[in-house]
Amino acid sequence: MTTSVNGPRPAGVADGRLRLAAGDVAYWDRPGHGAPIVLLHGNSASKAVFGDLFAAPALADRRLVALDFPGCGGSSDAIDPEAAYTIPAMARTAREAVAQLGLASSVLLGWSLGGHVAIEAAGQGGPFAALVITGAPPCGPGGEEVLQSFHQNEVMDVTFTEAPSDEQLNAYVGQVYGARRPIPDAFFADARRCDGRLRRRFAEHWLSGQEGFHQRSVVASWPHPIALIQGQDEPFFDATLVDRLAWANLWRGASQMIPGSGHAPHFDAPDAYAELLAAFLREAAL
Repeated sequence: MTTSVNGPRPAGVADGRLRLAAGDVAYWDRPGHGAPIVLLHGNSASKAVFGDLFAAPALADRRLVALDFPGCGGSSDAIDPEAAYTIPAMARTAREAVAQLGLASSVLLGWSLGGHVAIEAAGQGGPFAALVITGAPPCGPGGEEVLQSFHQNEVMDVTFTEAPSDEQLNAYVGQVYGARRPIPDAFFADARRCDGRLRRRFAEHWLSGQEGFHQRSVVASWPHPIALIQGQDEPFFDATLVDRLAWANLWRGASQMIPGSGHAPHFDAPDAYAELLAAFLREAAL
């Protein structure tokens, strides 16, 4: 691994930077074959959370591109935070990045907040061949559905707090990444680096219900394959609830659960996660 702007960069992976409407966006790019996989990270994180997928044997020949949202990792803070730090705006940023990088017919993989952004991007009409969603129960926009979908506790409160204490951020990171230890120092640094306005703004905007595609309607009608890969010990929501929603093209008809894994199975069970992802790509002929 090589030191990058926000943590370890896997071997064979190039650092890149895009000038987009919301600000400068940093990314990792690893060449490969088949439909490219575009990776979207979660709240108070960065592209570094996907480092183990770049190293996974099951994905060794696949092109992987991981983005940092504005305000996260190696990207600049947003030029206009109130406009850019919303789920619909982050989806537009992801679509703009995909267009600049020439990644039409890519697979959009979103984890946690990135999963909600991926569903929104699909609703907006992004040129994606498939979605992979992890740690993101489709819900919203609108407060009632969102609040009913997640367990409410002090750790969850950090996800929409602009200026949490270091102690709160450390507790949040400790729960987000499951039982695998040690958690890389870069993940704690990413949580502190995150522009706190993003946490506050995306939450207040999504809860308001004023903009965005209804996520449950998107997954119930989207014409392309969707894979749900979940940790069986998901701490932030009832992972079995997701299977009871209506899905138009859910791979294997149910969530693919990884035993002993939590909210971030790509980190705490990377080989199992990569093997499921590779199986999805094969079966979907991507």
